[in-house]
Amino acid sequence: MPLVFIGWTQMVDEMLDSTTFTPRMRELTILRVAHLQDCTYELSQHVGLARDAVLTEAQITAILGDSELEAAGFGHTERAVLELVTELCTTHQLCEDAFGAVHTVLGDAALTELLMVVSCYYGLALVLNAADLDIDTTARLQV
Repeated sequence: MPLVFIGWTQMVDEMLDSTTFTPRMRELTILRVAHLQDCTYELSQHVGLARDAVLTEAQITAILGDSELEAAGFGHTERAVLELVTELCTTHQLCEDAFGAVHTVLGDAALTELLMVVSCYYGLALVLNAADLDIDTTARLQV
């Protein structure tokens, strides 16, 4: 196993253990990134975690598609985060409105951590898609 992978997994463990975000907020972020990156492997690992984090089937469906987020029961902060993730992953930039909306509700530290979670799972999706890994339904993440 390359040494860089060991360091990367330690970073991911720190993100997953962070108390900055609830498991719900973290999983809705990861699911949206995985969907936008069309990463089947990442989705297969995190849909169950999203359910465990109390995301409803309607909310998971909305994250994985283009359904109306408000109608799926997401609050203001969750919608702002999902919109930021969508903009960043699709345009590779953030307009002032998206940045400002999330900064207002999260503040500096949490916004920085959110961007790190997005970048981590965006990069992971690239690697997983490039490697074209088979989905292993017996290997489940434990968070």
